[in-house]
Amino acid sequence: MVKQSSPFFSIIIPALNEEKSLPLLLKDLSNQTLQDFEVILVDGQSKDKTVEKAKKFQKLLPSLTILSSKIKNVSVQRNMGAEEAKGICLLFNDADNRLPKHFLEGVKYQQGVRPTDMFTTWCLPDSNKRSDKAIATYLNLLTETGFLLGTPGALGAMIGCLRKHFGKIGGFNPEVGFAEDTDFIRQGYRKGYSYSIIHEPRYVYSLRRFRKVGTLKLLQKYAVLNLKYITNQKVDQKKEYPMGGEYLKANKTQPEFFEKLQSIFIKKGPKKKIADRIRALLSLEESN
Repeated sequence: MVKQSSPFFSIIIPALNEEKSLPLLLKDLSNQTLQDFEVILVDGQSKDKTVEKAKKFQKLLPSLTILSSKIKNVSVQRNMGAEEAKGICLLFNDADNRLPKHFLEGVKYQQGVRPTDMFTTWCLPDSNKRSDKAIATYLNLLTETGFLLGTPGALGAMIGCLRKHFGKIGGFNPEVGFAEDTDFIRQGYRKGYSYSIIHEPRYVYSLRRFRKVGTLKLLQKYAVLNLKYITNQKVDQKKEYPMGGEYLKANKTQPEFFEKLQSIFIKKGPKKKIADRIRALLSLEESN
């Protein structure tokens, strides 16, 4: 009997009420130039047709596995998918991501050129509007700046990790209601695992939360949640940062928290070498 080799990627997708977005991502996966992967969908008992629509892709994606989680929690669902995974590299995707057809091939190439234990990639906006491009640039540079300051993080929409290290890092912490993605990266970084940010290829990041809530209001909300994370205050994920197709409601934020966050960055300005690096990244981003 011939032993079947493990796929290079295990694409893990936590989902909750994603009947509109998920089929687009699954279609993108079926069109990838590199097909050396498995797909693991972990559904949080969606009330819409998420699972029904996913099952329609089982012919296009023979490696598709659909799991059901009794707990609606993005960290629990990611960890559940990781336990099922057989790939060399775990690649966590949000259900509303879009992937260019050369994305997986490009990421595998980057891993071959510069192997790393954990990684993320820069993102593209889901439209050509200048305002959306600005948001994507902000997110990319925010990720870079955190890394340069020795406090690495990543958007949960796209996180890669070698499977052999995932359990040793401890997986995603279900008790962290916001920034569980950054928490995971920092836990691994503290334990000595390498981390990198890939600039090309880029995935397409959904800005639906920004459109639903409003850019400024959402950035203010993120500021409040980030301060809670920094000061080890508990975040109620269901109320303050819900997952799934039923996005954030436009709740009022507290301006004093936003102002406090700004003052933190002003007082702790980047050192000259870091500032020079940030300027170089800005030039790179503006050239695209």
